[in-house]
Amino acid sequence: MSIPNYGFNYQEKQVADLPQVFPENPSCPDYQIGFCPPNLNLVHNEVINVPAVFNQVSALTEEEVKDVLENFVSQKCCYGKDPVKKLKIIEMKSSSTYQYSLETFTETRKTTYVHEPYSNQVIINNVMAPPHPWDIPASPNQMFVDQTIKIEIPNTSQIEMCKKCRGRGSYLCSCHNQRKESCFFCNGSGKNNVGHNCHHCSGNGHKTCNNCSNTGYAVCEKCAGCGRLRWFLQLLIEFKNNRDDFFSKTEFIPDEKLKNVSLRLYSQIQTSEYIRSIIIQMSISMKHLLLW
Repeated sequence: MSIPNYGFNYQEKQVADLPQVFPENPSCPDYQIGFCPPNLNLVHNEVINVPAVFNQVSALTEEEVKDVLENFVSQKCCYGKDPVKKLKIIEMKSSSTYQYSLETFTETRKTTYVHEPYSNQVIINNVMAPPHPWDIPASPNQMFVDQTIKIEIPNTSQIEMCKKCRGRGSYLCSCHNQRKESCFFCNGSGKNNVGHNCHHCSGNGHKTCNNCSNTGYAVCEKCAGCGRLRWFLQLLIEFKNNRDDFFSKTEFIPDEKLKNVSLRLYSQIQTSEYIRSIIIQMSISMKHLLLW
C-alpha cells in the first residue's frame, strides 16, 4: 500500500490526542455510560424446593482396608509389608462427611464507547432510540461458568475524524521523511568492530526505513489509514460464578484435608435460575487417613 506524500511536517510526537473514552460528539448524550444496574421490577424470585435425602456411605471391608494399607506401604522405600500382612483389625469406624457448596451466578452489564476504522462500510441507524442495556437479550453459553459477552448497541454509530492523524490516514515517519534509518549494528558508522564495512548496511551506515517502507510517511495505527473512525456504544456483559464451600464437621479430619479426598456428587438443589446448592458426599478411605 503506497502512502501519499502530502508535503506537510507532521509527526506522531506532536499529536496532542489523548485517549478518549467517548467521541467528541456522542450520538447518545443522555445514554447511561458505565455500570448499568438492572431494573428491580424485572427481577423474578423463583424458588424451587427440592428435598434432600442423605444415605450413609457403605463401610470399608477388612480386605479393602488391607489393600489400601499395602498400597500405601509399597510407596515407601523403608516400609515393610510383613506387619500389614500380619495385622489384625479389631475395630473399624466409618463416618460420612458432606461438602455444601453454594453457587450464585451473577450478571453485570456496563456500556462504553469503542471505535474501529471506518472504510465506507454500511451503517444502519434508524430513528428509534437505542435500547436500554437490560432490554438487549443475551444468555450465557453455559450456566455457572465465568464468561464475557460483547454486543454492539444498535443505533449508536457515528463517524468522526481520526484525531491522531487529523483525518489524513498517515503521519510523518520518525525518519523525518529521510526514508532511511541508522544501522543498528554499526550505529551509523558503516564499520564493524575490526574496521571493515558493515555487511548489514554495506558500509552506508543506514538502511531503508522499515517503519514507513521507504515512503516517508507511516500509516496511522488508530484508523488503519482510513482517516475516519466509527464510534459506537458497546455492551459488556459479564457472567460470574460465585462459590462458597462448607464442610460438615468431623472429630479428626481438618477441612483442608477433605479437599484432597475422592468426592461423590450426592445432591444438587437449584433454588432459582441463578442460585444452586451442591451437596457432595465424601468417601473417606483409609489411604487418605494414613497420609495425614
